Amino acid sequence: MKTTEETKKTIQLCGSLLCPLVTGQCAVFKANGNIYRTSQVIAIHEVDTTGIRFETENTHYHLLLTPYPAAVICQFPLEPAACA
Repeated sequence: MKTTEETKKTIQLCGSLLCPLVTGQCAVFKANGNIYRTSQVIAIHEVDTTGIRFETENTHYHLLLTPYPAAVICQFPLEPAACA
């Protein structure tokens, strides 16, 4: 029987993140004129100025960042702000 790692597909796209990439949440990015929403991100493997490699429950992604490779990953835990 194949393990989960062996059955995951790998996708490489050129695009840009529409929100910070956060482990435990879905990734949302634009590529090839389409907007994609992935399953839950389980690992972020590599981040550099040209791209990012991350893994979701179903797929390994390599997103080549264009045109703005800036704020790729959220360094702080996201929590709702308190209301006044």
